[in-house]
This record gives sequence, structure tokens and C-alpha cells, in this order.
Amino acid sequence: MAELKDGVLVDPKVMVRRFPAIEHGPLRCVCAIVVHQTDSTTATSTFNSYVKGPNGAHFLIDSQDRSIRQQASMPGVITWVR
Repeated sequence: MAELKDGVLVDPKVMVRRFPAIEHGPLRCVCAIVVHQTDSTTATSTFNSYVKGPNGAHFLIDSQDRSIRQQASMPGVITWVR
């Protein structure tokens, strides 16, 4: 079973690679779940855009290998949840 530890989802199915440039402070409450699809052909191209900031997502599901990747701290604010 997954657990949340220091803002990171700890689970064998989740790979963590955080991008500080997409985090914008602490999240006070969860009031929505935002799901969106990128136009990128690979996870790497999406990650390259995260390095520059300020946009990003807490999680990315790679359509090629079905892996789940966490990019931002769970209690962290990202662009879409301000």
C-alpha cells in the first residue's frame, strides 16, 4: 500500500524525480484534481519543459511504458492549483 512521506508518494510503482521550478509554495487544502494530457511524445520531453518552469504536474503517467512519475511534492502548489 502506498504511503505519503514528506510530500512523496512511496510506492514501488511510483518513480520520483522532483522539479523545484514547478513548485510554488505550500498547498493549504485539496479542492480539485486536475487531469490533463500533454502533446509530448516522450516523458523526457515533458521533463525538459519542467526544468525551465513554471508549469508542471504533480504526476505524469508515461503512455509508452505506463510508469507513474512524481514531479512535485504533494503538499506543494503548482501552476494549475493556485
